Amino acid sequence: MIASCSGHVSPIKDSAPDTVPNGQAHLPDGAGGVSKTGKPYRVAGQWYTPLKSEGRYDETGTASWYGTKFHGLLTANGETYDMHALSAAHKTLPLPTLMRVTNLDNGRSVIVRVNDRGPFVKDRLIDLSYAAANALGYTKQGTAHVRVQSLEIPPSKATKTLAMGAKLKAADRSNTITVSSPDTLSLPATAPSGKIFVQLGAFGSQENAGRLQAKLKTAFPAAHIIAVHIAEKTLYRVRIGPFEDMVNIEKTVLSLQQKGFDKPMVIIE
Repeated sequence: MIASCSGHVSPIKDSAPDTVPNGQAHLPDGAGGVSKTGKPYRVAGQWYTPLKSEGRYDETGTASWYGTKFHGLLTANGETYDMHALSAAHKTLPLPTLMRVTNLDNGRSVIVRVNDRGPFVKDRLIDLSYAAANALGYTKQGTAHVRVQSLEIPPSKATKTLAMGAKLKAADRSNTITVSSPDTLSLPATAPSGKIFVQLGAFGSQENAGRLQAKLKTAFPAAHIIAVHIAEKTLYRVRIGPFEDMVNIEKTVLSLQQKGFDKPMVIIE
């Protein structure tokens, strides 16, 4: 058996937290974790061979979730499982890996950090943290029919998405991306281009956006401001990107978190 907080062979009862922290869900900070592929391993008589790369991974199946029973325990790659962070367990994906998970029943999507092994239950594809399952809207049902994709694959044009747990709604059919608040984005119903950015904030004040950009500039020279016009108002988004190398997205997010920028959002346009 591998070391994994979610490596259970049969379904077990788990529960949601009594209270949920305020603020937006975030990716785990990776503290204590290592990058690993792992050797083939056997659970309940079945062999699993970890993938050397996520490549253009694109699979559909059933997602479950895990919560309080494993909160605070170590994941398969040595990180600490935080049920309030956006993480996941998968039987064969490299650890850690950023993946997009879409609930095919409601169109919601979230980007998670795969840092654990499991679920070892028949017909289960992925096991999400409570926060990720909550973002996808299936904590009460327990399971959902999902699509799991590497970030190299652009999201479906018909998919309404969630970026790092922040709700995204379908906007009008213009090519303008409408931002109604720092935590809420609206994407056009037509044709996301698949470009990926890391966003640190959205402000009604250009001065406030400039202050955040200045803080980022030393470590992240590519930090820039995008002005988005909404009716009679202008919103200023501070972001880094676009990224072409998927590995650099994760490195950037972890570096930002380690430097105290605790709410970076991965945005797919």
